[in-house]
Amino acid sequence: MMNPRVGACVFAACAAIVVLVGCNNSPSTTPAVTPTPVTTGPDTLYVQDGGSKTIRAYAHASNLNGSAFPSAVYPTSDVSNPDVIFYEPYNILFYPSAYPSQTYSGVQSTPIRVWTAATSKNGQNPDVMAAYNDGAGTAAYDPVHDLLFVANVDGPKVQVYANAHLMTSGSLPAATVTLVITDAGVVGTPRPQELYYDALHDRLFASDEGSVVAVFDSFGSTALGGGVRAANRQIIGLYSPDGLAYSPANDTLYIGEIARRQIDVIHNASTFNGGTSHTQVINTFVTGPTGMAYDGAHDFLFVYDPLQIWMIPAPAVASGNVNNILNHHQFFDASTELVGFGLSVDTVH
Repeated sequence: MMNPRVGACVFAACAAIVVLVGCNNSPSTTPAVTPTPVTTGPDTLYVQDGGSKTIRAYAHASNLNGSAFPSAVYPTSDVSNPDVIFYEPYNILFYPSAYPSQTYSGVQSTPIRVWTAATSKNGQNPDVMAAYNDGAGTAAYDPVHDLLFVANVDGPKVQVYANAHLMTSGSLPAATVTLVITDAGVVGTPRPQELYYDALHDRLFASDEGSVVAVFDSFGSTALGGGVRAANRQIIGLYSPDGLAYSPANDTLYIGEIARRQIDVIHNASTFNGGTSHTQVINTFVTGPTGMAYDGAHDFLFVYDPLQIWMIPAPAVASGNVNNILNHHQFFDASTELVGFGLSVDTVH
């Protein structure tokens, strides 16, 4: 049993030299619309690093270019490369640890770390470490119903934590939902490797380890009932989908396809069903993209592509070689390598 994020980290490390010297020379088409990024207001990006076992926060992330220093660090004592989830109104940071590498077997502790009043906790250990076993390293937060959905490596199960912003070290799942995803390209039972919850439409997106992103409607409002949930729709024909980001303002889903080193831009994502034609892609990443976060306040897409973070403006109209997108930025940490398999952005603090 292996956490694919841990395995991918090895390949990312091998690509470090390629990233740092900027050898991205594949030709492609410059996008038709390349607006100047809007820089008003805060945008702090939370990223996990691979060296000092911390989450690193970068203030004014959209303005960073080249070497950068974090504005805050959060010790995790963990290198399992899970999602990082920040929710602005509660000022809370979730870190759901992932199952270790293939050298481990059996039940493994993968606690959920939580920082409350997170922006005031620079350098501090988590306030909460809720016990959890065999986590897949991906989770999603539902702020409408105050639920945290945590995926598990033991099958297509998602554990549901109620009153999530009040989570304590003794918190236990209130329900378990088994997701039914159909993907003939997966050996065994397909299970989610990345979750994204759309709070505006009460919809859960789940990418599996094959070629599918499954869509589950009315998920938050029914999750505490547990049971088995079949996907309402599926986006199929993808190339190893991993990272997910979504813009509710224009109903656009961004899917990282690591087998093709590209992002598939899916319009009308709420109703999309069936095969994607890959008519709009952002491509020529180094080995990613994996973790992504959409900044709806400024219309930026942050993308992890090993060791570095891309900032792509107006991503709904961007296409072609990412190096040719005007006004894009790239930054990397000045002192340690980043492993941003999960990114989160704060546009309030």
